[in-house]
Amino acid sequence: MKKIAALLLCFCMLSLSSLSAFAQAVTQDEEQKGATVSVTVPDSHTLTVNADNAQVFYNGQSADSFDIERLSEPRILIRPENGYRVTKVTLNGEDITDEVIGGYYTLDSVYEEKMLEIETAEVTSDSDSTHDISGTITDENGNPIPGTTVDIGGQTATTDEDGNFVIDNVPDGFHTVTVTDENGNIIGYTEVEIGEGEVGVTQNPDGSYTLTAPENADLSLGMTLTEDGRLTIDSVEDVTVTTPDTPFGGSSPQTGDEINIILLAILLAAGVPCVAFAAVRNRKQM
Repeated sequence: MKKIAALLLCFCMLSLSSLSAFAQAVTQDEEQKGATVSVTVPDSHTLTVNADNAQVFYNGQSADSFDIERLSEPRILIRPENGYRVTKVTLNGEDITDEVIGGYYTLDSVYEEKMLEIETAEVTSDSDSTHDISGTITDENGNPIPGTTVDIGGQTATTDEDGNFVIDNVPDGFHTVTVTDENGNIIGYTEVEIGEGEVGVTQNPDGSYTLTAPENADLSLGMTLTEDGRLTIDSVEDVTVTTPDTPFGGSSPQTGDEINIILLAILLAAGVPCVAFAAVRNRKQM
């Protein structure tokens, strides 16, 4: 009876343990008059994703579930689909929304299965005010990053050898900004909200950025891509091309008009001495 009681006690202790361990074999040692319990511990745990209008990325790729190495602290990216923004994030029922900074969240040491749930809300954009957005992406040492794809609100462009890109007709409103490498892996991410006002940029507590600019202004962004995948917006400028003012509200002169103006100026320059000579002659005759 004592041996049976000892075995039951061992099983109870295993079932109450906070570790995800599984009994593999129980053997009796007749000489030691005891029992030996051997266990196995899983190498990984599953992170399951339940998201509406959003994707979760781990190691640059998105999925509905991930195998996470046991006791690791994985860093994930939560990216809403275009036209949506994340409003609430829970992990195993705990609200972690405020801990998601710039779309990124780092889990504590994983020792059990996890359920990540994401809620989103639809956002609207103002198509009456659009912006042609140019920019330059550099690394933390100021070196340009060529050959990457920049996505702002679903519209894309590729950086040239100097790290420059141009994306046309981006409307006012909330947009995700994603940078991917040649293999389609996300290497940089942030979120922006463009509104009307004087030109400026503000970083918000949640890691996103607020950009303000005049209606329909062309904008130039200076951006830095950090090693940990954060895309920071360092500057914004209004680079709207303006046409010079012309008298009487007329249009700017064309090439032919410029020639005519030059001829008129020559004739005026030649005519002034003639008029002066005629005036002097008339006085002498009087």
